[in-house]
Amino acid sequence: MQALSPELETMISTEAEATQFMHVAMPAIASGDVNEVARVVTLRWTPKDLCPLLGHGDANVRRVTAITLGLVGDGRVISCLARTLHDADGQVNEMAEHAMLSIWFRLCQPAAAEPFKRGMSLLADEHHAEAVEAFEQTLQIDGRFGEAWNQCAIAQYFMGHWQESIACCKRTLNLIPSHFCAVAGMGHCHTQLGQYDRATRCYRKALEINPRMTAIARMIQRVEERQKASNEWSGVYVARR
Repeated sequence: MQALSPELETMISTEAEATQFMHVAMPAIASGDVNEVARVVTLRWTPKDLCPLLGHGDANVRRVTAITLGLVGDGRVISCLARTLHDADGQVNEMAEHAMLSIWFRLCQPAAAEPFKRGMSLLADEHHAEAVEAFEQTLQIDGRFGEAWNQCAIAQYFMGHWQESIACCKRTLNLIPSHFCAVAGMGHCHTQLGQYDRATRCYRKALEINPRMTAIARMIQRVEERQKASNEWSGVYVARR
């Protein structure tokens, strides 16, 4: 009997893995029990083991994998989830995005979780200055907690502190280069500062990472219209002088 080629062996192995994964994960996900999903999946796979399934030919496999990684994943799977943001299936993109957000919110030292949660609550209640204080306390405990920098940037933005917000976004991106929310946030700040070229570059970069951010695509159009209007008024002013 002729031996199977390495490529065919890999294909068969991947298909068998996908079948087993779906058999294990689907009932747990259907139960709605997050802890059960984590328990049954991690008995057999590490989060990194699941990354190849994000490239499976069946969109349902990719969807379930993205959902599962959002529950059990860690920083080591961010890069494969970021690639999945370009998936042709819109639901896969959405689930990969949610998975990345979920992981970002977990990437902290345990002691940093409490002040971070307090900051999130204050931010939701629009107590922006107090939220900044809570996020700063969080970062004193864990200065490498990228999402704390991002949430601090959001609070600074709502206070009209555009430069401070940009600085926090940059700290986020130093830690999490694929953080499309932080890139878009920098774009919002540059828009408020009237720095339309910089804003457009940020928005385009955000779309390079996550191409289905339709609100950001609309922002590019708005910023370009503002820039055009600004240039036209500038020309009129110069001509009158």
